[in-house]
Amino acid sequence: MNELLQRGPEIPAGTWEYDWFSSVVAKTAEFAGRASHWNGKLYEQPGQVSGIYYPDGSMTISREHVLDPARPAYTPGRTPQYAELSAAAGATRMAVYQARLSLSGYGADNDADVLAFVPHEDVALERGLADRFTERYGARIADELSEHPLPISSSAPAFPAFTTATDRLLAPLAGATGMGAGELRDLIERTEIPDRFDVIADRVIDHQVGDLVPETHRAGLREHLAGPLRRGLGGLAMTEYSELTHPGLKQTWGDKSAELTDVEFSVNLDDIKAHYESWNADNPGVEPPELPDALRETFLDRQEQVGQIWADAGWPAQQPAPGREPATYERVTPVAREQEIARLRQFLGSHTGPSQRPDPAVDATGRPDNVRQIGSARRPERGIE
Repeated sequence: MNELLQRGPEIPAGTWEYDWFSSVVAKTAEFAGRASHWNGKLYEQPGQVSGIYYPDGSMTISREHVLDPARPAYTPGRTPQYAELSAAAGATRMAVYQARLSLSGYGADNDADVLAFVPHEDVALERGLADRFTERYGARIADELSEHPLPISSSAPAFPAFTTATDRLLAPLAGATGMGAGELRDLIERTEIPDRFDVIADRVIDHQVGDLVPETHRAGLREHLAGPLRRGLGGLAMTEYSELTHPGLKQTWGDKSAELTDVEFSVNLDDIKAHYESWNADNPGVEPPELPDALRETFLDRQEQVGQIWADAGWPAQQPAPGREPATYERVTPVAREQEIARLRQFLGSHTGPSQRPDPAVDATGRPDNVRQIGSARRPERGIE
């Protein structure tokens, strides 16, 4: 098991640490309106990570970064100083974030060891949703648990690329499903992590062409609609975890990724609708054929075009943040960039994994192929239509 997943000592029930974190989980579940999957097992989290929620339902929480800073503000009869309240505010946000993660299910077939293989796109979507939940409810949860007002205020997203892309995609996806953005967010959060993109695609199919599509066609259509979403969010993993990329630039890339993802998704949907609606207009009551091979090729061409846009733009860590002084980036030498790329590839390969679904965005070695070498594209003259 890699070092990140190593647990510290168990925190037993009945201790202040356990009881406080349990209260955070309970309040988080109350505000969310759904139960936590936490199994009651809590361990210390070593290192610089605030905590981990494991697929088996157990959790870790950092003593250094969460428990110890939070304690002065939640100890009855004690009057903490402002610095202690400020530290407790940050610790509470981290605790609420970890508690929010425990509200999501990994699926019945998973256990603690498979955390290292959660696909990048699933991690990105979950981080974006949890980030926004913490922003929305962190202060309210703190107010209900502490007798002291904590200075929990709005702040930049903890995961700028993931959260920005998730926010940007919710509106067009809500329109495609016929749901409100909040309603769609609730549906996604109630759905187990491995099934979320398929649930979105199914809702789109039902709303747009549900009466015209044979059930045997659904799995293929689902991939043509969920595929762009997976690639768009999963492809941000290296950007998000880059230490050389300014948070503001991560937000910019998250927004750009969502824009391109929305275009690919929407045009694929238009082509799917056109196929089934035109068939039904000419052959009412007759079961339609599956999508023609030429249209499937068009989808692949479109995917490659989006990949080429990313390849032409370059990897985000190589780009200075707009408005930043060049001196800020003097340490970002070509060698430093190459070292970070190698480190991130190793990190991402050991902590999450590419989707195991039959997706043309994953190459024969199992590595994500969002930015493909497409000099030999089947139809290089095609663009996003």
